[in-house]
Amino acid sequence: MLLRLSKKIRYVIEMSSLYPYFMKRLMVKIRTFFKRRPLYPYEESYQFDRETQEKLDQMKDLIPPQNRGDSPVFQANWSSVFERQRLAHQVAESVEQVIGRNHLKGELNSLEMLRNIGCVLLQNKKLSHKTTDQILTYFENHKVYPSHVAHFTLHRPMPKKWVEEKEPFGCYDIKTILGAPHIVSFLTDPEVVGLVADYFGCLPTLSSLNLFWSFVAKKKIAQGSQRFHRDVNDYKTLTLLINLTDTTADDGAHAYIEKSHDYPAITEIFQDNLNDTLPKDLNPLNRRLRADDFFKLPLNGYGFDRLYEHFFRNHIVKIYGEKGTVVLTDNYGIHRGIPPQRKERLLLWVSYSLTAVDTVSVSVKSQQRIHRSQIKTVDDTAANRYILRNIVDFQ
Repeated sequence: MLLRLSKKIRYVIEMSSLYPYFMKRLMVKIRTFFKRRPLYPYEESYQFDRETQEKLDQMKDLIPPQNRGDSPVFQANWSSVFERQRLAHQVAESVEQVIGRNHLKGELNSLEMLRNIGCVLLQNKKLSHKTTDQILTYFENHKVYPSHVAHFTLHRPMPKKWVEEKEPFGCYDIKTILGAPHIVSFLTDPEVVGLVADYFGCLPTLSSLNLFWSFVAKKKIAQGSQRFHRDVNDYKTLTLLINLTDTTADDGAHAYIEKSHDYPAITEIFQDNLNDTLPKDLNPLNRRLRADDFFKLPLNGYGFDRLYEHFFRNHIVKIYGEKGTVVLTDNYGIHRGIPPQRKERLLLWVSYSLTAVDTVSVSVKSQQRIHRSQIKTVDDTAANRYILRNIVDFQ
């Protein structure tokens, strides 16, 4: 009885830094429930060109709504990691049947590292200092939302210096991000898209685009996505991370538990004998833990940092480097952002999925897209119209 109570107390303490993060999400959902207008540019519903819409309709006929990430009834609570892998294969086959085979090809060594480790540093895609400086200069003239992601904001955008005094994060909306130089051309890089498609087994959907600041906090406490967790938006996801400021191991790095992204991989690093030295108050199941248990933890794995560090301490890698560094990760693997200690970090993320749309999964209005006429660098091809449909309006 005392042990169960101590575990609950420990878990409440562990989760305390996440309360503001979850409270913001709750407040946004309440605003949505009462039909309050979002505080970011939005669209009631996305409309697509006829060819893309026909393909999406065909996919609806092939894939049940509970298995489609762009459906409000999508079931992200799969019964096991094995079911997730099975459904990922089925959905990828259906997408390929409708969209066609992928003729883009990624770099083979990077693909193997993604499959084996769960993340890869794309050395040949690193942005030059000149490119990153031009991007930074563009954003100096734009206000930021006091939020990790624009569609979770409770306030309109404001000057960055105001936000960094009170909030851990500040971000931009999709239209502002895509107005920056160089970003759009990177999103359509055939080698990057080809690598994602090879990993998925079909052409991907660009499901989420975000650019956000992590500010140096007065209280040195990890908040929200700075705690270890998994992303569970779809049966397969990959996220491209581009540092637009310099980072170091303990100052804005991306921490990732290698081989935690799928079951065969995690069995290679899981050591059963570490159960023998596991403090009882860290064991959520009151029995010897197995490798597959780490895919079943509640709240997408939030709140179990000390448990992960006990079992996987030697497999936590920190990905960092000078501005322009580009990383591709399977963020179903356990990961977190390391809070900046001395200087703020600006990070661009680009998330790809099988079919998911980020705003659908959290039941908020979709951010307003940018019209293709405003970004001439995007070729008007069938593949681009499909992949980029959630951020670019091709009509």
